[in-house]
Amino acid sequence: MTQMKHEANVFSVQLDFYWQSVAVYAVTLICYVIIRALYFSQLQEGLLVVVVNDPVVVVLGLFVALSVIALVVEMIMDRVIIVGSDFITFVNRFHERTFTSDEIDRIIIGKDRRVRVRPTTPIIRLYIKERRRPLRIRPALSDRENELVSAVLALRHNHSGNAL
Repeated sequence: MTQMKHEANVFSVQLDFYWQSVAVYAVTLICYVIIRALYFSQLQEGLLVVVVNDPVVVVLGLFVALSVIALVVEMIMDRVIIVGSDFITFVNRFHERTFTSDEIDRIIIGKDRRVRVRPTTPIIRLYIKERRRPLRIRPALSDRENELVSAVLALRHNHSGNAL
């Protein structure tokens, strides 16, 4: 397996979105607490009264906490996609799964219809012979989006099956 990794392209998942969401939610929470405290002239008395009694602060605090938890989980998982000339491997800290070109039924590269922010965002669907549903890869989550699409296109070109 180590020889295959040297010949393959390794793509890791970027965590920029998680960092940005934590920052935005935290800044929003801090700004809301300060504005709320200034509005009610409670800045000299302390901010604890505002934090405990305000449901908006609780909801924003939950958003911050859930974003931090998601970031920590993604950092722990350490997900990586390895694409070679005749295989694709999905690796995380706890599990590794390799699909060879013999196991792959089809590789389809199209647009994700559910994402409305960037309509040109490609999505890669791998149809595996023994799986009912396809594996979906979002290259936009990778550190090198265009290279991942090119590597999967090369895998599809080398694939002996029904490549659409």
